[in-house]
Amino acid sequence: MFVPNSHQQLSLYDSFKDLPKYLQEYLLNSWADTFQEIIFPAIDEERFAVLYSDKGSRPNTPVNIIISALVIKELFDLTDERLVANIHLSMEYQYALRLTSEERPPVSKNTFSNFRERVTDYYKETGIDLIQQEVESLAELIRDNLEIEGDRARIDSFMVSSSARELSRIELVYTVNANFIKMLSKSFEDLIPEGLEVYLKESHRNEVIYRTKNDECKSKLKKLLEDAKTLYDAAVTAGGSITETEEFELLKRMLGEQTDYDDDDFDDLDPDNIEAKDGTELESDILQNPSDPDATFRQKYEANIGYTVNVLEIFDDDNSVITSYDFKPNIYSDQDFSADTLDKISSDQILNFSIENPIKIFMDGAYYTYDLAKKALALGIQFMPGELIGKKPAADKMTYYQNFNLDSDYENVLSCANDVEPDYQEKNPDKNSFYAVFDKEKCAACKLKSECRIKSNKKHNSVSFTEQRYETGKLREKMGEKEYIKECNQRAGVEGIPSVFRRKYDVDEMPVRGEVCQKIWFGFKVAAANFKKLLKGLELATS
Repeated sequence: MFVPNSHQQLSLYDSFKDLPKYLQEYLLNSWADTFQEIIFPAIDEERFAVLYSDKGSRPNTPVNIIISALVIKELFDLTDERLVANIHLSMEYQYALRLTSEERPPVSKNTFSNFRERVTDYYKETGIDLIQQEVESLAELIRDNLEIEGDRARIDSFMVSSSARELSRIELVYTVNANFIKMLSKSFEDLIPEGLEVYLKESHRNEVIYRTKNDECKSKLKKLLEDAKTLYDAAVTAGGSITETEEFELLKRMLGEQTDYDDDDFDDLDPDNIEAKDGTELESDILQNPSDPDATFRQKYEANIGYTVNVLEIFDDDNSVITSYDFKPNIYSDQDFSADTLDKISSDQILNFSIENPIKIFMDGAYYTYDLAKKALALGIQFMPGELIGKKPAADKMTYYQNFNLDSDYENVLSCANDVEPDYQEKNPDKNSFYAVFDKEKCAACKLKSECRIKSNKKHNSVSFTEQRYETGKLREKMGEKEYIKECNQRAGVEGIPSVFRRKYDVDEMPVRGEVCQKIWFGFKVAAANFKKLLKGLELATS
């Protein structure tokens, strides 16, 4: 049963009052005092009421204590067991959690794992990440305390490796088969097809995988896939409780990805005549390891199996805070994150921006598209890419922006760079493109003709270009200006975030697997990183 926890006040018999004066002063000047003063009372316990029964039962461990403790866990890189020990044994931890008036802290070794399980199950059922909501709410609180206006932001992404081991195709198929057979052996041993009980022998894995010669790989993979089809048929025949298992779902998924067959073809597929798909045809989102089925493969700088994180950091000249983050399979593109972030920011009523006073988001070129930038600007958000991806314009030609002049409403081509007006011009509103015709004789005498993008025809010269190409040329020119370059240099601060999360928060070594579980763990790491930013900012303010 959910019961909110009132913010504890020091009682007459509080153990804090029994401390010597110098130890009281130590606590009052420590991280623990900042935590209990700002973070702890701001946690919205009611947000988590949905995780608990509304019927009369034993009350829950206070949510503000659990959330706070899990943030502190990431601050000091603790295990759950060590966290529980410190809460019971350390006055500093008890003070941070407002527990110094309690006889016994209300946490045990199962408190945190049970809470994470509740949050995970709720996320999977509803698609709502309560931890992300809370972490981003606390980020806004920190931004307010640091008095960051919110008119500048920077965005970056980085990949997070899955803790699951990379498997070869033979290892993958074998592991999926073996896991399914192990599941059958526990409660449905009689359903194991004849001859496949050999997967239960400890020596069988080494015999199949590690004693395979190069010229045997193709035939062994074929044999393993035939075993997989035999297992699939046995499961479908048994139905019910077998086909509803996670092991069967992974078997079915693996067969569809590793062969040229899909669900509709499986029933007619001869288990003795199955062929593996050519390795070059395998997609990046196929199953990489059954112990982490959400992880995907991506080649960026180096091969990676796992996920990608996106962070948005609001900053000023002195401070910064991560106000938004996301966690996706690593095949999710920066442009997708850009679109998601735009939607999220545009609905944020706290940030200070408008069409007249846009918030500037500094980004690398992978986040930028003309369509997104145009949509953003209409909302009062200005994209500031440090570079642009794609083919660069020819060095010996003017850009369309340099070459032609449009009116302020972008409706008409007024003239070329040599101030010659077109004989005819029109705009295609469906394609958002322009077309103009120029006199051949005037073009022939033009001193800029070698740089001009005009096309020569029999009767006249013509040009056609889209608004996107025109605006891209305009942006490229602006990006060469000293003031723009100076502004974009502010993005450099966000590029250190991946290193911080790897070195300080072991983001590549999270002891859980699956997108949902890892995102929840990552959320507490973001909260810890933001709290450190708060401490640093408050120290700067008082120094």
